[in-house]
Amino acid sequence: MNCPLGTHDAAAEKEKVVSKRRASVASPLRKRVANGARPSISKLETIVISLERRPDRMAGCAERLEKHCHELPFRAFPATDGRECTIPEEEVTLSWNTARNVIYQKQRAIRKGWDDLETYQVRTLKHSAGERGCSSSHIRAWRLCLEQAGDSDRPLLVLEDDAAPTPEFRERLERAMASLPSDADVLYLGYSQAADWRREVSEELVESVYVWTTVAYIIWPSGARKLLSRLPINEPVDNWMAGFAAEHELKSYCVRPKVVLQADAWNVNSDVAHSDEHYWGPNSDIQHSDALYWGPDHPEAKAALNDSALAAAGGSLAGSSIWDVDSDEESEDSLDL
Repeated sequence: MNCPLGTHDAAAEKEKVVSKRRASVASPLRKRVANGARPSISKLETIVISLERRPDRMAGCAERLEKHCHELPFRAFPATDGRECTIPEEEVTLSWNTARNVIYQKQRAIRKGWDDLETYQVRTLKHSAGERGCSSSHIRAWRLCLEQAGDSDRPLLVLEDDAAPTPEFRERLERAMASLPSDADVLYLGYSQAADWRREVSEELVESVYVWTTVAYIIWPSGARKLLSRLPINEPVDNWMAGFAAEHELKSYCVRPKVVLQADAWNVNSDVAHSDEHYWGPNSDIQHSDALYWGPDHPEAKAALNDSALAAAGGSLAGSSIWDVDSDEESEDSLDL
């Protein structure tokens, strides 16, 4: 079992990170290629966040990674167990307010053509134990990023154990990295898009305003410092990270189309209960994907699924083995990925 630092140590660590961030802000951007910030796939340090009591999930993830990116040097990273560990409120709050997230839920609904704007309401909710454990796990991953980078700008690829890379993983990621601006803090490989893109950098790369999920992202030391200096996490961790990007405080980019899907439908075989899953009733936003909103047999739902990616990854809708984070791989003009 892995538990986060105690309150005293966490406060000291936070102050150390803030000091480093202040020093780095005053310095010019380093040349990333020369400083290890754009490593090849075979040299991209990778961790898979997974609960030690769920070896089945880690085994499944390892099998998927070996199939489509066997050269990726990944290792298991024990997740913080929210059921068993004491997580300081200085790191993760006990409750959260949905106000900011509702703004982007409505933007997504408008983009998708969903007639449900009245269902998105501002509430204050209690974090589930799984949500707090998830947030703590990512905090520890950001600290690991800084520890391993040292004085370099070497990034860390953070995966959750439901990550399912697509067959095009290597090719698309390499093209996206080639056009990645030097100010990048985070690069999402899997995500669910809420707002329109802030800008298109290249055919394979966009700058994001607000995206959901933390299934797969590359984080640079600059991003880790920024996030650690802003603790506590007072929303689900993906919402919290997205909020800083929306406010221009975190430079977040996305590989387009996404190169990591999720291995299961939402909440299937998951240990993270979502605090906002049912409070809106049967039309909760958590149930809002094209497939679930329209119904699995509706033409809109069928058009939204990327059948070729699902089949190549070894799964199908019926078996719930490989799902797109947003179930929209071929919807619209394939730019909303």
